[in-house]
Amino acid sequence: MGPIEASGAGGRARLPGSRQLALLAALLLHADRVVPVDELVEAVWGDRPPGNAAAALQTYVFRLRRALSSIEPDGNQRLTFTSGYRLRVEPGELDLAEFREHVRRAGAAEDRPEEAAAELRSALALWRGAALTAVSGRYFAAQAARLAEERLTALEERFAADLARGQDAGLVEELRGLVATHPLRERLRRHLMLALYRSGGRAEALAAYEDLRGTLVDELGVDPGPELTELRDRLLRDEDAPPVEADRGRPGARNDLPGDIADFTGREEEMRRLLDALPAGGGSAVVIEAIDGMAGIGKTTLAVHAAHRLCDRYPDGQLFTDLHGHTSEHEATDPAAALDALLRALDVPGEQIPPRLDERAALWRAELAERKVLVVLDNAASAAQVRPLLPGASGCLVLVTSRRRLADLDTAGTLSLDVLSAAESAELFGRIVGRGPAEAEPEAVGEVVELCGRLPLAIRIAAARLRTRPAWTVAHLAGRLAQDYQRLTELATGDRSVAAAFALSYHHLDEDQQRLFRLLGLHPGADFDLHAAASLAGIGLDDAERQLEHLVDVHLLDQSVLGRYRFHDLLRQHALGVARTVESEARQREALRRLVDCCLHTAFAGDRLLFPPRQPIELDPPSPGSLPRPLADETSAMAWFDAEHAGLRSVQQLAAERGWHRAVWQLAWAMNTAHAWRGNGQDDLASWRAGLAAAGHLDDPACQILAHRRLGDANARVGRHAEALDHLQLALTLAERAGDQPGQAHAHQILAWSWERMGDDERALDHASRALLLFRALGNPVWEADALNAVGWFSARLGRYEPARASCEAALNLYRRHGFRIGEAATLDSLGYVEHHSGRHAEAVEHYQAALELYRDLGNSYEEADTLDRLGRTHTAVGDLARARAVWERARDLVRAQRRGGVADRIQRQLDELPD
Repeated sequence: MGPIEASGAGGRARLPGSRQLALLAALLLHADRVVPVDELVEAVWGDRPPGNAAAALQTYVFRLRRALSSIEPDGNQRLTFTSGYRLRVEPGELDLAEFREHVRRAGAAEDRPEEAAAELRSALALWRGAALTAVSGRYFAAQAARLAEERLTALEERFAADLARGQDAGLVEELRGLVATHPLRERLRRHLMLALYRSGGRAEALAAYEDLRGTLVDELGVDPGPELTELRDRLLRDEDAPPVEADRGRPGARNDLPGDIADFTGREEEMRRLLDALPAGGGSAVVIEAIDGMAGIGKTTLAVHAAHRLCDRYPDGQLFTDLHGHTSEHEATDPAAALDALLRALDVPGEQIPPRLDERAALWRAELAERKVLVVLDNAASAAQVRPLLPGASGCLVLVTSRRRLADLDTAGTLSLDVLSAAESAELFGRIVGRGPAEAEPEAVGEVVELCGRLPLAIRIAAARLRTRPAWTVAHLAGRLAQDYQRLTELATGDRSVAAAFALSYHHLDEDQQRLFRLLGLHPGADFDLHAAASLAGIGLDDAERQLEHLVDVHLLDQSVLGRYRFHDLLRQHALGVARTVESEARQREALRRLVDCCLHTAFAGDRLLFPPRQPIELDPPSPGSLPRPLADETSAMAWFDAEHAGLRSVQQLAAERGWHRAVWQLAWAMNTAHAWRGNGQDDLASWRAGLAAAGHLDDPACQILAHRRLGDANARVGRHAEALDHLQLALTLAERAGDQPGQAHAHQILAWSWERMGDDERALDHASRALLLFRALGNPVWEADALNAVGWFSARLGRYEPARASCEAALNLYRRHGFRIGEAATLDSLGYVEHHSGRHAEAVEHYQAALELYRDLGNSYEEADTLDRLGRTHTAVGDLARARAVWERARDLVRAQRRGGVADRIQRQLDELPD
């Protein structure tokens, strides 16, 4: 609350630099709570963090610990790390905490204005200027605005207390200044009007109202709120009025809210969203906020917590009713029955409640027309159930919770809850089990909350089980939850169960939706698309899409990316359990075979688009009901491979577990080009290991030859050279025995690239030359061009630039004649290398740029990175260091994403060696 500083017994800590101050400020804003590393990075660097932000943050943390230890003996022990950084603050040390404690005490003493005013003056005296001075950026701008609002609210409360004490005339000038600074603040204007009126300035008080009214109409197009208008009317009648605060806790007001949860954790953004939805000054229109989310996400908890926070704004009553939209022992509450209960809560006699729904709804609206009431409609089944329960034109607030998205609920703002953050999850777990056990095993706590999917209900149940079992450790609980087959069984205690909560949502689906939900649980990947879902169920795309969208609406699926669906981890476990219980083994097998065929045939079609000259393999037709996804071109093919990358490997593993060996081998083949283009060397290696193992079960030597060859190439790409040579030599030997001339040629071609990786360009050129002779004999021009480019490249590597140029230009002509763009790009890169080493740097840049355009258009980021690396060297050779830096930074980022650590380190060294 002013300049950021820290002082102790040793004086004031030296905190040089805005970033050091930013780190301390961010930690203090969340004192005694774990702040995630990502949030601290945002606070310190904004939206432009360095590439090594986590490491740089550790340096700043080290300096902060050293600064704190310089002013007190245990200063360096205050700042600890679990899943983020936490700064321990003792009572009485932090100005913000002290400010809030004084404000809290003032609220508790609202019926004792002298005491409340004293507490508020003490709170406001702690401010030393604008909040968060000397730190800047979007992160702190939002925090500073929130703190400024807290300060202004406390100031308004102080004026209210002073007015209640009769301190009228002495407040006028201070209020005039604040009103001038905050001209739209209705509460300040009300305080000024009261102070003026009680000081004998009735005309000035009325003029203050008209001045505000004119400002609001001109700037916002609205009139002042009802409290201010009521005060104006009283003053016109020359009647005094009590402060608004005197209306709090109006006698006889009904409060049906369940108790607030003492360990409520997180949801700060969601609370801010709910509070921001309320009109300034209370407003005159009903506000409806619909809170939706999956079972166990904490909808009711948030609604009740928010309702308790807002009680004072709705002094005529706080009503709560459970509509039983998802309850095992109740049918969904009929709207007429709900209205009967709500009207009785407003003291409407039973004999005056009409029998018809529309009449009850009209009476309900009439009863609320002159009241300010907060209504919580919990566990709604549908918008149709809720509509009759909504107030009309009044200053009421309605909070609706539902497992279903109520998008068709008119005028409602919607708030869809997600799981808690990792830090919030750990904090909730720690609050329930106690700080001691949680702080003793922070890594195990992180594992437990992740195994709970960061779902609040699951975390509460897991923590409750641990708390009632003294012999258990957090690590022991994590071990039990890690057993997938029993995780949902573990997440049950007393009458609470995650599985039971999910089962309620499942039973509200129709038969077709239930079948799709449980079959989707068989999918081994993290997410899936429409075609995969339709194939699993063996239904049409239109039916599948309707059912998927319904599952999204009721929060049994999530669609965070357009066209892709995913389960929450625990929901996937539930769906899988239901599938294994309800579906026979034969039906499960048929569904999974349709899925495997969908993925295999789509991947095969994608590979044909990416690499048309490649000799295709033969596939059996897809299973009946399997719906492979059509792909239009290289771009759509590469986008599909990117989206399905992890899922395809999971499907291949599934096929291996089922003994579908031909599909395992064929999937390895179909994923090969995409793996190469994206530099996914380790995934390609794992894929071809599975492919070779599967080929061993097939009575087909050609499959085994190809698998050895591709596995050799995969080993070479990740630096496993001995294994690469073993597999490639075996592939060559088997091809020679079988008289497989294409197999021999391809084996020589890959051996050439493998020897280059081992630094033997002479052997590489020898194998490339043999491949060229074989390909020419086969009469395949694109394969011939591949070999010509290889011969040209290795000749250039050996310093033989003229024959290299001739070979590469011949390859380029063949590629262009036959429209093979990936080969064209590779040969342009080779020519760039030739020209660079021939001293013709302008021509080299031209060739490299042309290659880059093709690689980017095709989506081949692996080769793009290597070309960028070489282009940087050409820029450096001609002294264009700015361009060299730009292309090397791009190359470094690409190879890091491809997990080529050694290449990334080398490029970084090149960058470090560039002069500033």
